Order: sequence, then C-alpha cells, then structure tokens
Amino acid sequence: MHIGHRAIFAQARERARELGLPLVAVTFDRDPDEIFRADDPTFGKLLSNDERLAMVAEQAEGGVLNLVTSSELFSMPPAEFLDFLGSVTNPRAIFTGLDFHFGAHASGTVEDLGRWALDHGCEPVSCELIEENGEVISSTRIRAELREGAVTQAKRLLAGRPHSIVGTIVHGRGAGDGFGFATANLDLSNCETMLPREGVYGAYGIVDGARYAAAVNVGVARSFAEATAPVEAHLLDFDGDLYGKDIRIEFEEWLRGPRVFETKDELIETVMGNIEWVREHLGGK
Repeated sequence: MHIGHRAIFAQARERARELGLPLVAVTFDRDPDEIFRADDPTFGKLLSNDERLAMVAEQAEGGVLNLVTSSELFSMPPAEFLDFLGSVTNPRAIFTGLDFHFGAHASGTVEDLGRWALDHGCEPVSCELIEENGEVISSTRIRAELREGAVTQAKRLLAGRPHSIVGTIVHGRGAGDGFGFATANLDLSNCETMLPREGVYGAYGIVDGARYAAAVNVGVARSFAEATAPVEAHLLDFDGDLYGKDIRIEFEEWLRGPRVFETKDELIETVMGNIEWVREHLGGK
C-alpha cells in the first residue's frame, strides 16, 4: 500500500464520518495481477496477500469485503459487477483512483462507475492521482525502483514502510564462517514478494520478534563458492541457532552491486566494510 492508496483512504474516511457511515473497503483475496500478469517479467508483488489484506483492514474501520477470485467474478461485465457490489454493500459513496478499471477485461472506467453511482443514488468520487516530479506514484513505479535497487526511494513511496521478503533459514555452504562473518541462507520457496536488484543492502532481519541490523546479499555469490541461496544475510550481534526459523528482511539502503573478487582478502575487506556501514547507520553493538 503506497502513498496514493493512503490518500484515497483518507478522503473516504473523512466522507464516511460526515455521513455517519462505516468505511468498507473492497478487495480481492488474491492480487488479480497474479493471474493476468503471471507471464510479465516486470511484475512482482509488493505485499503478500495476507499482508495486503491486513493493511487494508487497518484503513477501513467498517471492515473489508474480501472477494474470492474466480473466473465467474472476473468475467462479469462492468455493470453486472457494480450491481453485485451494490447488492452487497449498498454504498452511499464510492471512492476510487482516477485510473480505476473493473469488470471483464478491465473494461469498466471511472466514467462508467460515475454513471452507475448517480443512477443508484450514490456519490462517485474519483481521487486525483498523486505525482512526484511529474510522475504518478504507483505500484508500477515502485516495482521499477526496486528493480534498480532504489529501496530507499521505494520505502518513501510506500509511506515509510520498507519493502520486505520472508524466507526460511536453511543450511548453506558455510563459507562465511571461515571468512569471519556467518551468514543465514534463505529458502524463498514460499516468499510472495519480489526481490530487489542483485547486490548488497543494509537491512533489518526480524526473527522470533527480535529485530537485528543486517548486511544482506541478493543474488548468488560469485566468488570462492558454489552457487547456493539467492539471498544471504549477516545479522549483527546475533548469537544462536537460526536454522529452520522464518526471517523477514526489510531493505533499507543499497550499498553496492555484485562483484567478483580476485582474492579472499579482498572479499573479506569489502564485506567487513559493508558490515561496518550497517553497524554505523542501522545499529548494532
């Protein structure tokens, strides 16, 4: 959920209070783009389905209508889809963004919604899209930032929430121990959210409710080891057994791109410098 989404909720919340009515949000149990953009290499999820539903619920005090994705639902003509929603929610006002589309083949527009709303005694409100430097703030833009490694910019557009991934810590090659910086290797089999650009990041790792500053490598290590996990994390000041635990990685700052090191000493010097940057800027003993 980004700044633009929150702006729509803020306007809708104010109007709901004026009308003395609950604010109800309508969403889907799965991101429709998971289905319609499954083969699009530029698509990646910014939230898991559960995370998205929880964030929507935080904004909508009156509850969430969580529609189950189905071919029947997605094949409804726009007018039929609105009739269905109207029968379930009986709205007095409907808030959307100006770029909102709905119904079969996303053929319904905000103009169609406006006509339907007025015919049903409902107030249609199409909220202006928020721009920054002449560019609309959108999920597409945030994905592009992440593909460039611009996690700090993405965090700002996400209203201060860092982009994150969730994985399970598994046994890796063990090379880090010999170099003086143990790393946790992540199995991302069940991770729903996209990875940022390959490289090294300053981040936080959250395990068992505790938050640790971390140096995180995204992309298979290229030096002195066989290819293993696509994400490795060094948690500062962690002491214990991590294997089998779930970990959330919150990306805070891009540090550098991937490198091939000529010597182990060069590798160690560079990684220790990354760790010291994390210690200085993100915390740690």
